[in-house]
Amino acid sequence: MNSSSAFVFVALVFTVYFIRRFFGSFSAMASPETVQKVQGYIKDNKIFVASKTYCPYCQATIKLLFEDKKLSEEQVFLLQLDTMKEGGEIQDALQEITGQRSVPNIFIGGSHIGGNSDIQALESSGKLDPLLKKVLG
Repeated sequence: MNSSSAFVFVALVFTVYFIRRFFGSFSAMASPETVQKVQGYIKDNKIFVASKTYCPYCQATIKLLFEDKKLSEEQVFLLQLDTMKEGGEIQDALQEITGQRSVPNIFIGGSHIGGNSDIQALESSGKLDPLLKKVLG
């Protein structure tokens, strides 16, 4: 390998490392066990939100549900993925299940709502309260 080929190879390795380090893997796949666990979270909880503590969109969703709607922690199953060892794999599983990797990732009554803009749109259109009433009783 001549010096220019070696330079290109090293540059390519560093580029791949940088992309994977800062933007995640190219095709992250969650284990079947994690996918099954996340499907259980969706099925077993009336409201399930996957979130990250530093995310302003997540904070807006949490404010809407807990402060504005006055829901309790018993009514909303909230996972803060950035505080969990398996948070990245749970996020990968959510992407496999929904096609959405971003947070918040919101489910109500087992149905995927989407993210913050989606739940805020439901609120603005007057559709969130009837949905919550239907699910929570």
